[in-house]
Amino acid sequence: MGSSVDLERLAKTVETRSRGGSAIDHLQLAAVTARELRDVGDQLLDRYVQAARADDHSWAEIGVALGVSKQAAQQRFPASSAEPPAWPPNFSGRARGIMAAAQHEARELRHQYLGTEHVLLALSQDDGLAGTALTQLQATPAVVRQRIQEIIGLGQTSAAGELGVTPRTKRTLETARKEARRLGHRCANSEHLLLALSRQRDGVAVEILRDLGLGERDVRDKLADLLATEAPEIAAKLRRPASRRLGRR
Repeated sequence: MGSSVDLERLAKTVETRSRGGSAIDHLQLAAVTARELRDVGDQLLDRYVQAARADDHSWAEIGVALGVSKQAAQQRFPASSAEPPAWPPNFSGRARGIMAAAQHEARELRHQYLGTEHVLLALSQDDGLAGTALTQLQATPAVVRQRIQEIIGLGQTSAAGELGVTPRTKRTLETARKEARRLGHRCANSEHLLLALSRQRDGVAVEILRDLGLGERDVRDKLADLLATEAPEIAAKLRRPASRRLGRR
């Protein structure tokens, strides 16, 4: 099957957009373009997974088509709505998927609210930058889920109940948007969510990270390490702590 995505055409676009720039300028723009392509790719998959579900195909069939397990497909593409959610605003398709997965996890735990711990649990299952960082920092889904159950326990509400968004989670979303802008991105992605969580002063997510010996510096350094080759300029910005005002309302 032919592809409309052509390497030479993309390279020409990068060079046109950074006309007169150095090789490093081209590399930085290429890294941003690659990230944007991944986001569009995620949204493309989201659209056709939802279409397959609407056509009554099972998660097992979808997993086979994607080359992953049934469970991995369900976690990656939460079936909480027929279309990719429009909330939160100014978030990438991947980051919105994370928030949808966080809502799913909150309901699975029978909690009445969407808290930072649910966002952390969803991030730990992410197959992108944030999930990779958490896995390498030993904050795996099993570890995070166990700590949530130890700290909070299972709730008593219906799994289908409405969820309230905690003030701490709202602050996390706003901080994620500011982190994205500081790093030169138009939309917040999963890594910005993880950075925002690590910046919170208190809450269950921060408690779990601290129990693992992880602070904001550890998260920043790990994300920077993962981006050092692909996007060195962004990695350098990550290593510079943001103003504490980013985490305040």
